[in-house]
Amino acid sequence: MSYVVLARKYRPRRFSDVVGQPHVTRTLLNGLLQKRLAHAYLLSGPRGVGKTTTARLLARAINCTNPNEGEPCGVCERCTATLEGRALDVVEIDAASNNGVENIRDLRENVAYAPITGGAKVYIIDEVHMLSNAAFNALLKTLEEPPDHAYFCLATTSPQKVPSTILSRCQRFDFRRVSAAEIAAHLSNILTSEGLPFDLSALDIIARKADGSVRDSLSLMDQVIAFAGGQVMRQDAIDVAGDLRLDLYFRAVSLIESHSLSDAFDLDEELASAGVDPQDYLVGLEEHIVTLLKIKAMGVEKTDVPIDLKAEYASMGERVNEGDLTRLLQLCLVAETDVRRNFNARTRMQLLLVKFASFERSVVLADLISKLEHAPAAPSPAPAPRVTAAPVAQTAPSPVQRPTTRPAPVTPVAAPAPALPPPPTGDAAEVLRKAQDSWETICEKLAENFNSRARLIKHGGFPVYYSNGTLRINFAGSSHLEAGRALGAGLKEEYAAVIGTVSLDLQIGPLPNMTQAPAAVDDDPAVKLLKDRLGARQV
Repeated sequence: MSYVVLARKYRPRRFSDVVGQPHVTRTLLNGLLQKRLAHAYLLSGPRGVGKTTTARLLARAINCTNPNEGEPCGVCERCTATLEGRALDVVEIDAASNNGVENIRDLRENVAYAPITGGAKVYIIDEVHMLSNAAFNALLKTLEEPPDHAYFCLATTSPQKVPSTILSRCQRFDFRRVSAAEIAAHLSNILTSEGLPFDLSALDIIARKADGSVRDSLSLMDQVIAFAGGQVMRQDAIDVAGDLRLDLYFRAVSLIESHSLSDAFDLDEELASAGVDPQDYLVGLEEHIVTLLKIKAMGVEKTDVPIDLKAEYASMGERVNEGDLTRLLQLCLVAETDVRRNFNARTRMQLLLVKFASFERSVVLADLISKLEHAPAAPSPAPAPRVTAAPVAQTAPSPVQRPTTRPAPVTPVAAPAPALPPPPTGDAAEVLRKAQDSWETICEKLAENFNSRARLIKHGGFPVYYSNGTLRINFAGSSHLEAGRALGAGLKEEYAAVIGTVSLDLQIGPLPNMTQAPAAVDDDPAVKLLKDRLGARQV
């Protein structure tokens, strides 16, 4: 008998054997036990996570003559026929190659006939998103009102391509990527059953390389076994699958601490010498940074990281804050976009590493204030020693007489604050009232397209006078005035709908709606503390 690959040999034969999908298997088992099965299921998810396997298990469980707590027995004639692929009542259709409306018409004609073995007919349509629009339309009525003896299992990796009319007629199960820990445990059980020696670190490398796909992990492990001659050791896995080299990611993030350009170029040289693809490295670096963010949020014990690197991940998570990690992730995404656009990949990688090395760390103001409050106050400087000048010999008075009295100092007189213009009367007063009442509403409308400027003038400007078709708007300061001038066309357009066409007179002046002057920046306690302790100055 020819060799059967591990992915086929260890395909799950019970719902309990399906790896990493308890939300699916439990629902289906309860439906079988309670006889509450739907006539159509949509199984969606990435490759190699058990969609088609689950559909076959459901087909066996429905037709099994001796089920055990909902699980198929695996020994009756119906189960055996389904396992061997000769069951006439279990029909598998590959929608990638049978995607025409004629194929669905044949299905509609055949589904009406009773099952041959007396159980139920189960139709498994794989890659259902590949059906044409006409085929989907032909399938609608059958899915909505199928015969009592017919069940449909639709499997797809792209559920977004399935029409909503199909989705609404199915119970949907979203299969998730299987974690590296679950895959490694599954591989360990298989190798134990096979009686082959293995290294747990090798299984971890294979599991992470599979990217959540159980089938990919089994195929890769088959390859490692063939390469190593019947064993799965760490070096064998590295030689076949390639080393993940997580230390290269740690070194990249550590550049923001060392600020060493030489380390940045050394890392770049090492990546180039090892033949690492820049795009693959950037994707891995992004995942590494996201993992650090997860550690900051949930802790290292709840994050899927290699066991031997948990301490290093925890240490890095403590040294880098969330703001810095978010900015690093943004830099990586920009670099990956440039590389995908076929720009010079090596140069983009060097630029990214240089940015990491020259990265300015962010400081949380609250943490800085807390440290300053607990820091000992700096000692006051000692008074300068008093220097007594040597006596100077008296000289003859100058013939020019100087005044003996000094003029009194001139005290500068503050310029009086500009006063508001007198309120208008008659129709002008009514127009001004409408303009003032609609000020906030107009600013909110402008904020839809010019958020920061519109909100600045909303709180720092106000209409104060109207006369002869001219509306005067006062602003609290120069920045508010500049924002008002930038939005002048929008203000005129909005006011035209309220009070008619007007000219705008924009200037700095008092605002009637300001009850008190805004607090000065110097009065902020945080600013005072920074100035006193660190000698900071306002710019």
